[in-house]
Amino acid sequence: MRKGLHGVELRRWRAGAWRDARDVVIAETAIALSYNGVAHAVMMATPEDLEDYALGYSLHAGIVAAAHELHFIDVETRDDGLILELAIPQSRFDALASRTRRTPGNSACGLCGSEALIEALPRPPQVRAGAFDPALAARALERFAGLQTLNAASGGAHAAAWCLGDEIRLLREDVGRHNAFDKLGGAMARSGVDARTGYALVSSRASYELVHKAAMAGIGTLVAMSAPTSAAVAGANRCGLRLIGFARDGAMNVYTRTETAEYEP
Repeated sequence: MRKGLHGVELRRWRAGAWRDARDVVIAETAIALSYNGVAHAVMMATPEDLEDYALGYSLHAGIVAAAHELHFIDVETRDDGLILELAIPQSRFDALASRTRRTPGNSACGLCGSEALIEALPRPPQVRAGAFDPALAARALERFAGLQTLNAASGGAHAAAWCLGDEIRLLREDVGRHNAFDKLGGAMARSGVDARTGYALVSSRASYELVHKAAMAGIGTLVAMSAPTSAAVAGANRCGLRLIGFARDGAMNVYTRTETAEYEP
């Protein structure tokens, strides 16, 4: 069985009677990210595509600026989870050590643990929303669910994908939507994808942090299958990102003024 799935025993109530059965659930475990031997963050995530996750998280959090600055050393297994041993340049480590943030997180929120409001709402960098064809995106959405193998097996995974036109080029899954996006960002960086050429697609709602992660990756268009939040709309408008929500059944809503967006104070 895949590392991202876990077999469980259960009892099912069907047709007025209990029956013993087995099922498959999405794997969720504590994953610690350790930079140069010092623990920085502990997140609840699905233990697949760990190199993509480590790189995407590090890029999106501004810990490193490029893929070559992060070296994936080892995965240490503990009874209560995994430790990803990572190495970064000393200058990056010194900057990280100066932060007060330590992040005990969960699968729903990657911003939990910030000690100051200004850290909890980091300003996304400016991006440029390129050409976008909603008809092509709608065709990509039709294929989206069929490529989500973890979710098909467990019903418990989110997905994030990188698309060009109606083609889904990269896709990653995780129990947490932010983790899935980090894994996608890492896969894009490792593959040398030009983030300005396409758009990202997520199976979830669009939160502020997803907007921030997209902007940090240089992505100009983020398409969410569910609703955006008010902070996501405001953040997308400030950085010039095209934010699309409720993308399903051939329809979608654009929530941002991408042609006139300016970075507001």
